[in-house]
Amino acid sequence: MALVGGGGAPNVGGGAAAGTGTSLNYIGNHAYAYSGIVSADDNLTTLLNFTTGNLYVMSKFQPFYNDADQGDNALFEIKIDGQLVYSIELAGATSANVHRGDPNPIPILIPPYANVTVQGKNATDSNSRELGLTVIGRVYA
Repeated sequence: MALVGGGGAPNVGGGAAAGTGTSLNYIGNHAYAYSGIVSADDNLTTLLNFTTGNLYVMSKFQPFYNDADQGDNALFEIKIDGQLVYSIELAGATSANVHRGDPNPIPILIPPYANVTVQGKNATDSNSRELGLTVIGRVYA
């Protein structure tokens, strides 16, 4: 039976197959998460926060900075079990036609029973900016 649901261990009891939130969702042997747009000032703000079950995920993280024509930089931190495993700062876009995400997804192996937290903030000043992050991956048991 296909794995469907969000949050911790995969479940077959239901859950939305699409949408935004802080959870990791499962469909068959694939996993995904969409933070949606989150307003963040100069304090780290949670974009995703989930725990895996008895499985590991070969994943690709894709942060993005949604505000067009802003000079502020956005900082993203990815932590596994409270340990910083990746950090990236995206430069503010100066044109609405400029790609506002890192064009190279960040590959990360998420181990079993791991708590994953992704946070972002405005790294330049205290203005609130629209940040987001998507994750896709392949699940292995």
